[in-house]
Amino acid sequence: MRIKTGKPIDPGFFGFKGESVISPVTAIATDSREIRPGDLFLALPGKKTDGAAHIAEAFSRGAAAVVSSGDGGDPRVLKTPDPLALITRAAENYAETVPHKTVAITGSYGKTTLRAALETVLSPVLRLRCTEGNGNTDLAVALTIFTLSRGDELLIAELGMRGRGEIARLSRLVKPDVAVITAVGQAHVGLLGSVDAIREAKCEIALGIKENGILLYPASDDPLASRVSRLPVRSEGVSCDPERRAAFSVTRIEKTGERTLVSFAGQKTELRDVILPSSDAPTLSAAAFCFSVAEIIRLDPETFREGLTKIQPPPLRREIETITGVFYILDCYNASPEPTVAALSELRRYGGKRLFLVLGDMLELGALSDIAHETVGRRAAALAPERLYCVGERAKGYAKGAIIEGLSPERVRFVSCDGLPELGAELKNATRAGDVVFIKGSRVLALERLVRIVKQAVN
Repeated sequence: MRIKTGKPIDPGFFGFKGESVISPVTAIATDSREIRPGDLFLALPGKKTDGAAHIAEAFSRGAAAVVSSGDGGDPRVLKTPDPLALITRAAENYAETVPHKTVAITGSYGKTTLRAALETVLSPVLRLRCTEGNGNTDLAVALTIFTLSRGDELLIAELGMRGRGEIARLSRLVKPDVAVITAVGQAHVGLLGSVDAIREAKCEIALGIKENGILLYPASDDPLASRVSRLPVRSEGVSCDPERRAAFSVTRIEKTGERTLVSFAGQKTELRDVILPSSDAPTLSAAAFCFSVAEIIRLDPETFREGLTKIQPPPLRREIETITGVFYILDCYNASPEPTVAALSELRRYGGKRLFLVLGDMLELGALSDIAHETVGRRAAALAPERLYCVGERAKGYAKGAIIEGLSPERVRFVSCDGLPELGAELKNATRAGDVVFIKGSRVLALERLVRIVKQAVN
C-alpha cells in the first residue's frame, strides 16, 4: 500500500530528530516494492515477513526515512516498539492541521455500501476523502487521514471490527462529527459471543464523537435504540419504513414500472420524489442515511438530489451480469444471516422466472451457525427454486432447512469449495435465457469465480 500525503509533512512530525532526514514526506508506503524516491517506508511486522527485513531495499529505491521496530544502524530509521501505533498517533495529530468534518460508519453490514453512497451523493458538492475498498482497519484509516489536504471539507471513514475495543480506538482516531451504525446482526457473533455483545461493540463508535456530534442508528432496531439512548451523546434514529417515523425518515415509497420514487423528511428539511435506481433494502437504507448526514452537515437538499439518483452498490453487492440471456446476481462480497434473508426476500420480484440459488457458507457465527444456515434454507425454499446449490461444509444447513420447509431433495445439490468448475458446467447446461442465478456467500469463498467459469464454458 502506498498513499500520497495531502501536503508535505516535516519528518519531525513523526518523531525524527536532527538533520539526518531532510526531505519532507510526500508519500507513505508499507510495501518496499512500491517505494519511490522521497517516500517514508512504514516497516510493519507481518504474518509472512517483517517489514524491517526490507529496509535496505527501501533505501535502495529512494526511501527518505523508515519507521520500524528495528533500527538497522541507520540514522534515517526511527526505531519504535510499535510502528503502527506511532503512525496512528501521527495521523490523529495530522488531522488537526486540516480543518474538516468527519463521518464515521460502522455496522454488521451495509458499511461499504453507505460509504460508497455518501461519496456519490456528496462529492459533487463537497471536497472529500474516503477510506477505499475494504480499508477499515487502523492502518487504512490512518493512511487515509494523511491524504487530507487544505480545502478538504469532509472525511468519510469506514470502521471495521474484529473484536472489542477496535471501534473505540478507531472512533477516537477520526473523532467523528457524525457517527453511523448501519445495522447490527449476527455477523462476527463467533468472535464476540452474542448479538448483544456485537451491539455493545458497535456502540463504541460513540466514544470518539466530538462534543457537538451526533450518532445515527436504524430506528427499526429497538434493542439498539435502547442501548444508544443510554450513551452520553446526542443520537437520532433513521427509519426506512414510511409507517414508522423517526427523526429522519423515508416518508413515501412509490414504485412505478422500473422507477422508485422516494421522499425523505428530517428535523429541518425534506426532499420529495427522488428517483432511486433501486428499491432494495441496501439502497433504500443508504439513501436514508445519506439524506440524514447531509441535513446534519447543513446541505440544501436540492444540491444533492441528483447524487441520490446515482447511488449504486459497490462491486459484488447485487451486481448483475448477463450471460446468454441468463441473469447472474452476484451478492457475494460477504454473507451473514440478516442481509442474506433480506436479499432472498427481494428475489420475489423475479416471480415467474426460474430461479437458481447458489448459497455459500456464512462464517464467524459460532454456536449460532447451524440454526442460522437452517433458517436461511427455509427462506430459500419459500422461493421454490429450480435448484439450490449449497457450497461448503456449513452450507449443508441450508439444505436441511429447505427440505424441512418442503423443497424436494432432488432440487438440492451439495458443492465442495473446490467444486465450482463442475457447478459452472452444470449451470451452463441447466439454465436458459430468462433464468435468474443468485450467488451469495462469505468473502473467503470468492464465489464470483463462478461467473468467470460460466463465461469460459460459454466461449
